[in-house]
Order: sequence, then structure tokens, then C-alpha cells
Amino acid sequence: MHKLLEPYALIVNFLGNALGENYEIALHDLTNKDGAIVAISNNHFSKRDVGAKMSNLSRHYIEDKVYETHDYVNNYKTIGSDGKLMRSSSYFIREPGRKEPVGMLCINVDISDYDYLNTTLRKMLGIKEDPDVEYKMDNPVEVLTTSLDQMVDQYIKACLEEMGMPGYFSAKRLKVDEKIKVVEYLNDRGTFQIKGAITLVATRLGVSEPTVYRYLKKAS
Repeated sequence: MHKLLEPYALIVNFLGNALGENYEIALHDLTNKDGAIVAISNNHFSKRDVGAKMSNLSRHYIEDKVYETHDYVNNYKTIGSDGKLMRSSSYFIREPGRKEPVGMLCINVDISDYDYLNTTLRKMLGIKEDPDVEYKMDNPVEVLTTSLDQMVDQYIKACLEEMGMPGYFSAKRLKVDEKIKVVEYLNDRGTFQIKGAITLVATRLGVSEPTVYRYLKKAS
């Protein structure tokens, strides 16, 4: 663990206890290759432990150098390993004289019950959705899990729902142009940077691996 992160690691459990079991607190060390978690509390949402790799959307924030214009990122969607909707915020921890952050403190809160009540009330009152997301990325969703299978399944489900289809609809039954949209959705979230993703996505879509590569070319 980077020395600068040691004081932050000490308060991870404190924050988890103080905020309550609906809050998962995770500290990432960005000085190692995978941006691994070095401290975590209330990990029953994501089932992640110390040593787990940084998730795709968090990696996107770093690769896109969001830290150059933001000290932190607020209010982006995440999904726990059990499929529950969460709202997350990440704070970039900096070292004087160093351009890139050395760490990232993430707070993920379970808002599934609140979101259900909020959506129901908005529909009853005819209020349109106006999400407050600080970092402007199209429908950002981060899947908090160490399982590639779970991550791909959650992203495909989210993409299907975005296309107006039920999440339980089989992706194998999609038309070619719809499968291309799914591949594009997965690619935008960095899914194919993970080893084994091509094979898994091909299985989920009921196509061959070369076909997924062709979809990627068409989507880009």
C-alpha cells in the first residue's frame, strides 16, 4: 500500500460503521497495476475483498484523466453482485508533485428501496427524470463484482432494458443490429479489456468469437 493511503485505510472501517450497513467503503491503491482494493468495509454488496481489481468504470475515469478536472466524481450508478441499484462517489487522493492520483476512496450506497419509491412518486406526480450526475457519461453504470460472468450479464441486462426489452429476454434471440448494440454497450464500459470476455460474450449472444470481433469493428 502506498504510504499516503495508510491514514485513509484506517478510516474505512470507521466510515462503514458510522454510515451504516447500507454503505460500502472501498479504498483503491492506484500505484499498483490493477488499482487493487487495499481496504474495504461492508463488502456484502459487491462480495469484493482486499486485492480485488478496480472495476471498469473506475478504470475508465482514470484512463480518461477525469482527475485533471475533478477532485471527485459524484452520483454515478453502480450495481451490486446481488443486482441491487447503488449510487456511488469516488474521491481522488493526490500526492504533492505527482500528476496522477495515488488512490481513490469510493463510497457506494444501496438506494434500491429509495429508487423504487422515488420512481413511483415521480410517475404519480408526472415529474420527469433529471439525474444529477457530475461526470457526463452516457448512462454510466458500474458493476461491483469480481465475477466476469455477473458483470457481463448485468451489462447485457441493462442494455436490453435501454433498448426497451425486458432484462430476462435472451440475448441469443436478438437481431444482428441489436447484438452489435450490445457489443458496443459492453465495449464502451471496457468489458473487452478483461481476459475471457470475448468468449463469454460470444456464448451469451449465441455467436462465434470471430463474429464478436466483427461486431466490435462495426461498433467502433
